[in-house]
Amino acid sequence: MLLTGGVASGVAAQEAPAPPTPAQEAKPATKAGPRIEFRGADGKPLPPELQRELEERFRKNPPPGFGKPPAHAPDDIVVAAQKPRGSVVGNLPPERTFSPVDLRAYGADSIGALLEALGPQVTSNRGRGDGTPVTLLNGRRISDFSEIARIPTEAIERMEVFPEELALQYGYRADQKVVNIVTFANFRSRVGQLGYVAPTEGGRDSAIGSADYLALRGDTRVSLGATYHRAAMLRESDRGIVQIGSVSDLGRVRTLLPETEQVAVNGLISGRMAGDATATLNGRFESNQSISLLGRDGDGVLRRDGDRSVAHLGTTLGGREGQWQWTVTGTYDRIGSILRTDVAGGMGRRDSARFVDTLAGVDLLLNGPIAELPAGPLSASVQAGVAFRGLDSRSSIGGVTQIGDLARNRGAAQIDIALPIFSRKPDSPSPLGALSLNANVALERLSDVGTLRTFGYGLAWSPVPAVSMIASATHEEGAPTLEQLGGPTLVTPNVRIFDLGQREVVDVTRVSGGNPALRSDDRHVVRLGVNVRPLAQKDLTFSVDYVATRIDRPIAAFPIVTPDIEAAFPGRFTRDDRGRLTGIDGRPVNFAESRQQQLRWGINFTRPLGAVPSGFQAARMRVYSSEAEAIRANPGALMTRAERGSAMARAGDNLRSRLFVSLYHNWYLQDAIVLNDRLPTLDLLDGGAIDLRGGRRHHEVEAQAGVFKRGLGARVTATWQSGTTLQGAGSAGDLRFPSFATVNVNVFANLADRFGGKTAPAWLKGTRASLGVTNLFNTRPQVRDRLGATPLSYQPAYLDPLGRTVSFTLRKTL
Repeated sequence: MLLTGGVASGVAAQEAPAPPTPAQEAKPATKAGPRIEFRGADGKPLPPELQRELEERFRKNPPPGFGKPPAHAPDDIVVAAQKPRGSVVGNLPPERTFSPVDLRAYGADSIGALLEALGPQVTSNRGRGDGTPVTLLNGRRISDFSEIARIPTEAIERMEVFPEELALQYGYRADQKVVNIVTFANFRSRVGQLGYVAPTEGGRDSAIGSADYLALRGDTRVSLGATYHRAAMLRESDRGIVQIGSVSDLGRVRTLLPETEQVAVNGLISGRMAGDATATLNGRFESNQSISLLGRDGDGVLRRDGDRSVAHLGTTLGGREGQWQWTVTGTYDRIGSILRTDVAGGMGRRDSARFVDTLAGVDLLLNGPIAELPAGPLSASVQAGVAFRGLDSRSSIGGVTQIGDLARNRGAAQIDIALPIFSRKPDSPSPLGALSLNANVALERLSDVGTLRTFGYGLAWSPVPAVSMIASATHEEGAPTLEQLGGPTLVTPNVRIFDLGQREVVDVTRVSGGNPALRSDDRHVVRLGVNVRPLAQKDLTFSVDYVATRIDRPIAAFPIVTPDIEAAFPGRFTRDDRGRLTGIDGRPVNFAESRQQQLRWGINFTRPLGAVPSGFQAARMRVYSSEAEAIRANPGALMTRAERGSAMARAGDNLRSRLFVSLYHNWYLQDAIVLNDRLPTLDLLDGGAIDLRGGRRHHEVEAQAGVFKRGLGARVTATWQSGTTLQGAGSAGDLRFPSFATVNVNVFANLADRFGGKTAPAWLKGTRASLGVTNLFNTRPQVRDRLGATPLSYQPAYLDPLGRTVSFTLRKTL
C-alpha cells in the first residue's frame, strides 16, 4: 500500500492524492531544524507509527523551497480561493459526491455501466424520457454520451450528482439530473473484456467482446474502442408458451426475442488549442442485424430481417474569455434502417420498410457572472443553436409503394438567470442561510410545427449547510418527433393481442409507423425537493422529492385493447362479421390530458469497513497500481509504503473498503388520463390501463447494498412493485396483477489483490472476474382473472421472456 502526502508548509498541497500533510509549528527554528508534525485532513496528528516514517523521509528529501520566507510582504493579503479542477459553473451544491474508492466498490467497468448500476441515484422523475442524466466531463458539455460511455471507472477522480436545475446552466431542460465526471489529469489504460450471458431456462445465450484504449494527459485525451455482441433468438417453444387453438408446434416458428448481432467501433482525440481553448473530435460507427420469426405460412415460416447502421461524428470546442466560459458543440448523425417482412400467402413476396434519419446541428453555450452582488455573483447562461433533421422513408406493402420525405429546421435560444439573495459568506453570513432565485425562458422554432415556448422559475435555499431545498415550476411545449410524425409504415402479421372487451386472445395484423396528425403537447411541472445530510462526518443522505405534472395533449404509443380505448379511437380497430378483432392501427396518438403526482424519497449511506485512523480522509484517497504511477501522478509528493500485514496496511485496507446501502421509494399519488373530451377520466391507479402491464402501481421500491474489501466485492439490488388491477367485463371480471419482486446479485474479484498483491503474476495484475445473476429467484409477473385463469397473451414468459440469467465477465487492464 502506498501513501502520498502533499506539503502544506512552503509548498501547496496536491489536489488529487490523499492528504496526510505536514504542518510546521510556529516556533523559532533550532539548530536541529524546525519541528515537523504531520496532520490529517481533520487537523489531528497522524498515528505515531506513520508520523515517524513520514518525518524521517521528509527530512531526507525536503521539497524545494521548504523553510523559505513567503514571497509576499507580511502585511499583504493573500486570497487563495479556487474551485477544484473540473467543477461545474454556479454555486449549486451536489446532492451526492463519489470518490474513486466509492466507485470501485460498485465493480462497474465503465462510465456507462456505472450510471446503470447507480440507478435511482442519478435518474429523474420529472422528464419526458427515461430519466437518464445529463453528463458533463470535467465541468464541460460533451457532444454525445458515447464520447465518455466507455471510459474506465479507474480514470475517475470524483463524480458529482446535481439536481435538475443545474441543467439549465448548461443549455438543457430542467428535467434531468446532472452528473459531472472529473477524470484524473494523467491516466492511461488498455482494457480487454469478454463476457457470456445465458438464461438458466435455456435459449437466448449471448456473448460480448470489447477492447479499449484511453490516454489522458492534461487536456489531451485519446481513446479507441471496438465491441462485438451476439445474441441467439428466443422462441416461444423455449418457454412453453401455450398457443391458440390446437396448433401445438407454432411456438417453434414464433420468437419472443430476435437473433441479433452488433459490431461497433469508436474513437476520440482531444487537445489544447491556442490559449485556454480545447477541442475534441469523436466518431462512432455501429452495425446491427436482427432476425425474427412471425409464425407459419403453409409449409414455410414468416420471417423478418432487420439491418440498422448508425454513424456519429461530434466535436466540442471550449475555453474561457475572462470570467465567462464558452462551449461549442457540433453533431452529425445518420441512422439507416431496413426491415424486410415475409407476406402471409404472398408466395415468397416480402414487404419492406426503409428509412434514413439524418441530424446535423451546432450549439453555442455561454455562462458566467454579470455583476457582483453582496450575496455573490449574478450569473447567466445563454444557449443558442441551429439544427437540421431529415427523415426519408420508403415502404412497399402489398405491392403499393409509399414514399416519405420529412425535414425539420430548428432554431433555438435559451437564457437562465441565477440571482443570489443571501449567502453564508464568512464576512457577512445571513441568519437565513444561502438563498438564490433562478428564472429561465426558451424559444424553439421548428419549421414544420411553429414556435414552442418554455419558461420556468425556482428557488434554492440552504438554511444550514446540512439541508438544501429546491422549489421550481416549469411550463414547456414539446413537439412530436419526426419518427412519430412520419416514420415508415410497417405491417406486422400474427401479433398476439388480448381483447379485454371480448375476453379472448387473437392474432391480428398490426400497423405501425408515423402519424402526421399529431399535435404538440403542453407540459406543466411543479417540483419540491429536500436533501439532508444530518451527520457532518458521515456519508448519510436523505432526499425527498414531490413532483406534480399536468400535460395537455400528451403524445403516447398506441395503448392496449380495452372498451375505453376502442370508444376513444374507434377508427383504429378492424373486426370481422362476428366481431372478432383482426387488425389494429398502432400508430401514436394524442390523448386529451394527463395528470400525475408522485412522491419519491431515498436514503444513501456509505462508510469504510472497519476503523479508519485519525487524520485519513477516505474521500480523497486514490489507489495506485505501483509507486512509479503514484510519483508520475503526484510530482513532488511524499511517498511511504506500508508493510504487508502491518497495522498501517490493515488501516489502509479499511480505508479502501466500502459498505454502501441505498433505498428509494416511489409513491404515485395520482395518475389519470383523459382519452378525449367525450369520455370520463381513466384512473390508472384504480383499474385503468394503457399498456400490457396493467395500470400504474401505487408503490415502487428499489434497494441496493454492497460491500468491497481487499479486491472482493458484492452488490445486491432488489426491486418491488405493488399490485394493480385492470377493470374488465363479463363473468371473469377484472384482471389482477399481483405485487412482485426481483433480486439481482453481482460479485467480482480483482484477482491480483487476492493472490499475491504486488508479487502476483503479471497475468493476474489488472484482471477482474465478475459473476452476475439477474432475477435470482426467477420471478415473473403473474396475471389472473377472477376465476384464476391467465389470458394467453399475459403468460409470464410474454411479460418477462428471459427470466433468470447468469453472466460471467473477464476483464484485463494493462
